[in-house]
Amino acid sequence: MMKEEHFWYWLCNIPGLGRKTINSLLDDYGSPENIYYEDDNVIIQYVKATGNHFCNLIDYSHSKMEESIIYSYGRLDEKKVTFIHPQSDSYPERLKVIPDAPLGLYYKGKLPNEDECSIAIIGARNSTNYGREMARFFGRELSKEGVTVISGLARGIDGMAHRGAIEAGCYTLGVLGCGIDIVYPEDNYELFIEMEKSGGIISESNIGIKPYAGLFPQRNRIISGLADAILVIEATEKSGTFITVDQGLEQGKEIFALPGRLIDKTSRGCNNLIKMGAHFVTDVDDILEILCGRLAESGTDNVRSKLMEDEQLKNLLAPTEKIVYSVLSVEPKYIDDIIMETRLSPGDVCMHINRLCVEGYIKEPARNYYSVKI
Repeated sequence: MMKEEHFWYWLCNIPGLGRKTINSLLDDYGSPENIYYEDDNVIIQYVKATGNHFCNLIDYSHSKMEESIIYSYGRLDEKKVTFIHPQSDSYPERLKVIPDAPLGLYYKGKLPNEDECSIAIIGARNSTNYGREMARFFGRELSKEGVTVISGLARGIDGMAHRGAIEAGCYTLGVLGCGIDIVYPEDNYELFIEMEKSGGIISESNIGIKPYAGLFPQRNRIISGLADAILVIEATEKSGTFITVDQGLEQGKEIFALPGRLIDKTSRGCNNLIKMGAHFVTDVDDILEILCGRLAESGTDNVRSKLMEDEQLKNLLAPTEKIVYSVLSVEPKYIDDIIMETRLSPGDVCMHINRLCVEGYIKEPARNYYSVKI
């Protein structure tokens, strides 16, 4: 027997029927159940009158097979997927008020706590190491302060923001531009599994739907809709990131941007956002003060504290170790360049590098490239 969730599930999966047409039907018929029991020919004529010619009578009639609907809905349970709609108790309140709100959502794991502040951390897929480390840093530190981190589980800035939140032992939500069971990109498989266990993954697309370009702008309105604010870490001048920013502005969200060097292509978008009025971010407190009306519980400037820790660390190192550590930064540096800048012997540099790696002071993001940890 069909239940309310089955009718909503059916309505969201009719071939050729988009959100605009569905909303029009709901305005006139009141509920998916009323639409379902209306004569098929009447609905098809109604749909065509709206200018939608992608939905035809054969596909529409076939979509109404009760056994098929219940079976398809049951497959969600097999994949540990939950389906929600605007009438569901767990449907996010933040999404109900945005233009073109999703009519159906699929999620794994948990949904975010609506009582907590939330921020979308977004940016370039082809990001620099500095950008990735900043995404990890802000994802981690904001999570520690009770801010929910939301992003698109994409390569680059998105994935690193999620990783930062997970490092802090906190919840983070990924919004997909494909079916809820599709890992995209594939190199984020481990991150996907981790977020499914300790965080959440959500999508407007049913299981099995492959990613394609048209789904990502739609995905972005959900990212901005679920967040109270948007932090852009890195973006080129014509980055797709600005789709999310534009949607966030339409939704009345606060926009933050991390400044970068003028010569860096991946920083031009952020610098332009700041020129246009985005909040200038140099630390976590810059966000907390505006977003949550408070400062970090530690009462200190996080980046400045990190710099102070670096100075204290240098004092604990042996003189030659201090020389090696001093030439390193967030951007990875090749071992030959380290040897040249320190003017130490290759053997001494390798010995100090190995010790600093073992002690966790520095890391090796790529073979024979080294950088400090933030």
